[in-house]
Amino acid sequence: MLPIGLHLSFWQTKWDDDLEPLIIKTKEAGFDLCEFPLLALDQIPLGRIRKALDDNAMKASCSVGLNQSQDVTSPHGQIRKQGIQFLRKCLEAARTLDSPVLVGVTYAPWGYFPDDDLIERRKNSILSMKEAALIAQDLNVTLCLEVVNRFEGYLINTVAQGLEFLHEVNHSSIKLHLDTFHMNIEEDDIAGAIQLAGDQLGHIHFAANNRKSPGRGHLDWDSLFVALQKIKYKNYVVAEVFVNPAGEVGRGLSTWRPLAYNLVQTAEETALFLKKELSNVQL
Repeated sequence: MLPIGLHLSFWQTKWDDDLEPLIIKTKEAGFDLCEFPLLALDQIPLGRIRKALDDNAMKASCSVGLNQSQDVTSPHGQIRKQGIQFLRKCLEAARTLDSPVLVGVTYAPWGYFPDDDLIERRKNSILSMKEAALIAQDLNVTLCLEVVNRFEGYLINTVAQGLEFLHEVNHSSIKLHLDTFHMNIEEDDIAGAIQLAGDQLGHIHFAANNRKSPGRGHLDWDSLFVALQKIKYKNYVVAEVFVNPAGEVGRGLSTWRPLAYNLVQTAEETALFLKKELSNVQL
């Protein structure tokens, strides 16, 4: 069965929360891997975290979203350079944690909508990703570009746009990262979009239409896992759900009300659901 994971923001209230105890909580809930948000990268004791992963026989994936000071689309070369330097640090962290991927909004600032030439910014992003791809290749980490909804990004909102972007970057170390929450907003056919991504799909997040845990909401879950089976998907399956309104994490992700009242129970139910769906399609 494919490894299933949980994005650790599920448990967090602050981005710099101690991640080590969350590894154990995630394992006890039934997951095979932890996805680490690297927004507070300088606060993460990578060596200690790697040891905790090894001690608990847990795998890792890593995710991040760029901010305006790391804007790889910027018309200013120094800002783009800062973005590439940050991506290098994140890719190196992924390598340290033995994560095969760095995923997320890695090609533009997350939630930033500039009022200048977006076509030129897209060109800058492609050039930046060509540079980042070489770093990723050297580290044997795949850099995955998250397709996000129009309210969180402007460059890549659909799989079709993502594939066109990948074609222009033209490097095997760059793949797509899909998330069913975003796809529910932008895609006409979510299962069809997964199939369209095909072998360019490097990572996937599962969340309900309202960012509750997979299995809830109105998505046709069975069809999404059948789509993964049809494309012979072989990578990680991660639940990224934001259900806790507490602290900077909840506020930063616009979680304004509790979407789950027992985090441990919700995590356990999520792991069971993902395992059931993967078993049904023999993945």
